[in-house]
Amino acid sequence: MKILVLAIALLYGVAPAIAAEPELSANFGRATGNKDVDIVRLAYRMPLAPDTRWWWPTQVQFGASTWSVPDVTGTVHRYDANAAAIWRAERAWGYFEGGFGPYFLSSTISNRTTSLPSELQFGSHVSLGFRLGARASVGIGLQHISNAGIEQPNGGIDFILLTASFAL
Repeated sequence: MKILVLAIALLYGVAPAIAAEPELSANFGRATGNKDVDIVRLAYRMPLAPDTRWWWPTQVQFGASTWSVPDVTGTVHRYDANAAAIWRAERAWGYFEGGFGPYFLSSTISNRTTSLPSELQFGSHVSLGFRLGARASVGIGLQHISNAGIEQPNGGIDFILLTASFAL
């Protein structure tokens, strides 16, 4: 029982939350179903004005990614521009968050394991991160990207992401 109480206290933060600052992040991901798909993303995040509405995001993210994707001709590259609304709970030890938003791909992806048949995709993620001093953090997350049924087949793709972030 003591361990459960301690775990809840750590998750919900005995210490006060740390105020969010603008940050730059680098994300490195590998697809869970197709180990041949990799993604590298650079992103800028900025905090939004505090709001009492529970559903209002706490941050907005703008990013760009490069994908390494298998194709019949070998490995090819795709690129994307993305934006996301982020709901982040900051704690003294780090953060936990979730978010979603649009991704605009340079070209569709269709091979034997991955099908993203439209350039417009939508991504959602959940992440957990830990502070490394006052201005840096590292995190791990899960992300799903698909086209929300705009075009078929809507296979989507899932990633495990590692993130390094630095406050500006």
